[in-house]
Amino acid sequence: MFSRISKVKSISSKALIFSSTMQIGDCSYIDGNSQALAIQKKSDNFQPQEFQFSDFSIFKMPLYIPRIDEPFLPQFSNPNPFIRVGNVHIIGISTSSVVGVGNVGHIRMESRVHHTRQIPKKNEETQNEDGSNET
Repeated sequence: MFSRISKVKSISSKALIFSSTMQIGDCSYIDGNSQALAIQKKSDNFQPQEFQFSDFSIFKMPLYIPRIDEPFLPQFSNPNPFIRVGNVHIIGISTSSVVGVGNVGHIRMESRVHHTRQIPKKNEETQNEDGSNET
């Protein structure tokens, strides 16, 4: 891998979460994986063990990575050995994302999210703790 020097004046991010990467400089390999269950449930009793990743087929499916069959002949011309970056301001980096300044040989990022809503229909009544009914 061809290496250069990365110079960054400033970089700021309010949030870097869920298997995300901020890479300044050269790197051979970045591998990020994020799995999330997003559960919306109208209930007074929520038990985290109610939902397991193994209960949902999206987390069992193999990752499909398409092959590149086209001929690829890279040509590089790097007359300047520096990668210069001024000021970078980022609001958020989330769920298997990469912000990179520099060279990366290989990146593989995967994010799988399953959203579930368990909200009663309008004609179903739910009972509050004080015994009153709510529709």
